[in-house]
Amino acid sequence: MTDQEPRPDDRPRPQFGELAPPGWVWHPPADADRLDTSRPLEREDDAVTPPAPAGAPYPGARPPYPGAPYPSAGERARAGQPAPTWNLTLTILLAVFGFFGMLYSIATLQAIPASMQLLHSTNGLGDYTPAPVVGTLVLIGSILMGVIWAASAGLAALLLVRRRLAFWVPLVAGIVAMVVLLIFAGAVLATDPVLLGFYSGTSGGTTPTQTP
Repeated sequence: MTDQEPRPDDRPRPQFGELAPPGWVWHPPADADRLDTSRPLEREDDAVTPPAPAGAPYPGARPPYPGAPYPSAGERARAGQPAPTWNLTLTILLAVFGFFGMLYSIATLQAIPASMQLLHSTNGLGDYTPAPVVGTLVLIGSILMGVIWAASAGLAALLLVRRRLAFWVPLVAGIVAMVVLLIFAGAVLATDPVLLGFYSGTSGGTTPTQTP
């Protein structure tokens, strides 16, 4: 008995539906497009958000990815997130304190000529005659004090409306107002050479010599 090698099938392959019985039409299964509802889809919105830890900046805050540090107040302000609640209270308190500081600074500038007259009388330097520029310096300094406070209050209010950190504005304005007060007070004192000469001689430790 000899083994014969199988001959290759040279017949053409039938096309789709060619060998189907007459009148037969293929229809897809009725449940071909049915979704598998046995397992619900997991959505990110349905996930339960864990409570924020004790170090969170405000309730409900969470880092951008697991394990990331919580942003600071300055970073939240730069990112457009609302500032903490203490920012409003502290800004208002500093603004009110700055208002009374402005009034005190203006009163100090207005009282400098009278204080210089008192120093003249106390030290026996004669009558004090203010220079013509003294009134102008006092007026300009008083106006600058009011402008500094008004500008700081407006900027702080704008930042509060935008929910940004604003407590630093009254602090910076207070430092600027103090520098301006010292500059104008020194300029008014510089207009009295008699008083300057008296205090410069006293500070140098010179004493008047007595002649026999």
